[in-house]
Amino acid sequence: MKVSRLILSTHQGVGLLIGIQVVLWITGGFVMSVVPIEKVRGEDWVAVHEPAPLPADTSLRAPDRIARDLGLDALDRAELTTWQQEPVYRLRAGEQTVLAHAATGQRLSPLTAETAGAVAQYDYAGPGEVESITNQTEPLLEIRGRDLPLWRVEFNDSRHTTVYVSPRTGQVVGRRNTIWRIYDFFWMLHIMDYSARDDFNNPLLITAAVVAWLLATSGLWLVVIWLKRRIRRRQRA
Repeated sequence: MKVSRLILSTHQGVGLLIGIQVVLWITGGFVMSVVPIEKVRGEDWVAVHEPAPLPADTSLRAPDRIARDLGLDALDRAELTTWQQEPVYRLRAGEQTVLAHAATGQRLSPLTAETAGAVAQYDYAGPGEVESITNQTEPLLEIRGRDLPLWRVEFNDSRHTTVYVSPRTGQVVGRRNTIWRIYDFFWMLHIMDYSARDDFNNPLLITAAVVAWLLATSGLWLVVIWLKRRIRRRQRA
């Protein structure tokens, strides 16, 4: 009898503490299952462009020569790609990355605000227009893991879309909107990582999961005890 009362009181006390988190887990899971991931990532408003063919008389310069002309030492990597419908190299030398035109050798990075706005607009297929362009130098949770600084290009659409452009590589490194921010908030509550919002193996989450499991197990045990008592009462009656 004393053991049963101890289990019951412990179950009730722990249940008050863990119950809120269980509700948050369920709510977060519901939100993440209902909201289409394409809208969270903004992929449904991303423009798709076919690379423009190079004119037949276009001659590309050797990347090592461009790197030398731009003062880059010890070229580690050269990536030939299309950027804004133009052939470019992304030249990597140590920790430095430089964007250069593959035909003319002109250095294109770091991007100006105007160019970053054009890159974001080229990437964007939503109904809005560019509202503001700012130089993001301070860390933000919504661009965690990205190298700063970044150009923050905001659009005046219903989702408050923000496109982040790297001034070094000319690439879009992040697309954020109201849907993403709500999703990220519930993701934080779901994994119980209230700082970085990335670690779903953090001690707090593991502890809460173990406690929730013990709570459910003790609840089942209480049901078994209750059923046994009810059977005994019926047998005595």
